[in-house]
Amino acid sequence: FRYDVIILGDADPGLLSPAMLQNLADFVDQPGKGGALVCIAGPKFMPAAFRNTPLAKLLPMDVAAVRSPAGDAPSESFVVRPTALGLSPPMRHLADDPAENAAVWHGLAPLDWMLEVSELKPGARVLAEHPTRRTPEGRPLPIFVMHYVGAGKVHFHATDETWRWRFRVGDLYFARYWLQTIRYLARSKLAEGDRAATLRADRREYRQGDPVRLR
Repeated sequence: FRYDVIILGDADPGLLSPAMLQNLADFVDQPGKGGALVCIAGPKFMPAAFRNTPLAKLLPMDVAAVRSPAGDAPSESFVVRPTALGLSPPMRHLADDPAENAAVWHGLAPLDWMLEVSELKPGARVLAEHPTRRTPEGRPLPIFVMHYVGAGKVHFHATDETWRWRFRVGDLYFARYWLQTIRYLARSKLAEGDRAATLRADRREYRQGDPVRLR
């Protein structure tokens, strides 16, 4: 609980005790002061193996609807396409000028592997997506997704290949992306002692048209 951000990759949940998994869930879902969790998908465990663990409720998708590519062969290469929402936070600024930033994202090294995430939970925010592949409903497959769990944040990567962005440029974009992501996710916990006011809603999820009461 002294950490600000925890990154969990393709780890075997069988190597973590129930208490460890519950601590991680509580770390994010603390009333009024949640931490941030980054989950990086992998071919073995994340997220499918966490379906019946306390972490399942933290993930921004229905784990049962996640599909891994068949076999060991990589799929067709693709370039990550940030959404308009994804380009707005500083965690997506790989260049200072907006036009240059968009050009950098367009020119990043292509990736080969990703999970197919077809059903997101209400309130999940798609920050980047596949340029051509679609869900059964016709929406682009999400690659980077973030959502709030109480006061905490969960940032999910449907690919574990951001390291490919180092091709021919070293850490120029790879390091900048991860440093900005961690700083952005750490802000809420770092600012706990400086809050002059806290705004709370009466529920966590709403249907379209429901009244929202704020306190």
